[in-house]
Amino acid sequence: METINWKKKMEEQLRRNGFTLQVENMSNIQMTEIYADSSPLISYPLRVRLYERMGWLMCTVDSPSIDRSEDHPLYERMVTAVFERIVRHLYNGYGFHLLTFIGDTGNYIAPKDSETGEVVRLLAHLWNDRSYLHLDTYEEFPALYITPPWAHQAYAVESTDEEWVIYAGRTGRPSTDYRADGTELRAHRLSEGELFFPIDRISKQKGTLALSEWLRLERREVEDFMMSFMETIRRFDPAFGFAWGGTETFFHGVPVEPYAQVLRVESGKRRYRVMNNTSNRLFAVADDPNDCLKEVSRTLSTVSLPDDRVSALGQLVMGVWQQFESDESTYIQEVAYRDVSMFQIEERIGHALSNQQRIRWLEKNDPHQAVIEYAHFRITFPKRPPGIVTVEPVESFDERGVL
Repeated sequence: METINWKKKMEEQLRRNGFTLQVENMSNIQMTEIYADSSPLISYPLRVRLYERMGWLMCTVDSPSIDRSEDHPLYERMVTAVFERIVRHLYNGYGFHLLTFIGDTGNYIAPKDSETGEVVRLLAHLWNDRSYLHLDTYEEFPALYITPPWAHQAYAVESTDEEWVIYAGRTGRPSTDYRADGTELRAHRLSEGELFFPIDRISKQKGTLALSEWLRLERREVEDFMMSFMETIRRFDPAFGFAWGGTETFFHGVPVEPYAQVLRVESGKRRYRVMNNTSNRLFAVADDPNDCLKEVSRTLSTVSLPDDRVSALGQLVMGVWQQFESDESTYIQEVAYRDVSMFQIEERIGHALSNQQRIRWLEKNDPHQAVIEYAHFRITFPKRPPGIVTVEPVESFDERGVL
C-alpha cells in the first residue's frame, strides 16, 4: 500500500506543478510510467518513471525532445528546480526518501536533510570530488550507482532497514579510459544492464560516519596502489611517464601502454593487476598489493630491451608530437647541433627527463615550428613531424644575440 501512496503523491505533485499527465501502471514490473506534457514551469514534455530498486524509491526523469549529446543548461535548471521542490515536499510532508535521477543530465536529486540526501552528498564529495552526484549511463532503470573517476569498476549502494550494502560491478573499466598514473582520460560510463555483487555491509546503527570512513578507505586503497606502481616502475626508469599520448608513454625509450588495475572480486577481496597492452603481456596479478608490486619489480629487472630504442632527445620531441613509436628516424630526420656534442645532449636531456623537468615554451603559436627551452638547451623542431631538430645551448644562443 505504501508503494501506491508515494507514487500517487508524486502524480499529485506533478499535476500541482501544471503538468497534464498520462499514467500507465505496469503492475507486472511494479513500475509507474508517467508522460507529463509541458507545464508553465518546464517547457519540455517529460517521461517520469517510478519504481523501487535496491531499497530506494526511484524517480527517473528524461525528455524525449532532448539530445543527450548536447548541453541544455536551461532545461537542467528548470527540471532540477521543480524536482528538488517535489522531493523536498514529499520528504517533509510524508517522510518519503525519493531518489531522483535526471537521465538527460546524469545528475541525482535527493532531499538534502534526509538520510538518502546525506548518502548522496557523501558519494559526490568523497568519490566524485563534486557537490552533486553524476552518472554517465544509458541504463533504463538505475538505482544508486556510482562510477568514480579513480575506480576501475562501477559501484552500487543498497539501502535496507538495518544496513547499507555496497556492491561492485562485474564489468571492469576499459584500460583506455585512464592512464597508469591514475589520470582519467574519458568519463567512466556505466554499462547498460551492469550486474553487481555485494562486497561489504555497513550497519546503519554506526551512522553515516562509518559509511564515509568506508568510502575514504576504498578510494585510498586504489589510489595508493596506482601511486606505488608509478614509484616502482620509476625505480627502473625515472623518466617513465614524462610524456603521455593517451595511455602510451616511453620506458627506457621503448613505447609502452601500461595499465594498473584494482578490482573487487566476488569474495569481497581486491585483485591487483599490472599489464602492458602494447605486448599483451601481464606483468603481475595478486590479491595483495605488495605481492603484485614485487612481481612487477622481478619482471622489470629481467626484461630485455630492444636495440632500436628512442633516444632521450627523441622521447622529448616525439612526446611533444604525441608520437609514441620506435622508429625515431621516421619522425626526426636529422639533428643539427651547435657548440655541444650529441653525447652531452643525451646526457643532459636524459637527466632532465629523469627529474621530470617541465618544458619551457619559447614559441608555441607559430604554425610551422616550435621552440622550447629544456635542460639548458634551446630546441627547435617542426610543429608536426617529420623534420629537422636543432639543438644549441641557451648560453651560446644568448651570446650570439648579444653579438
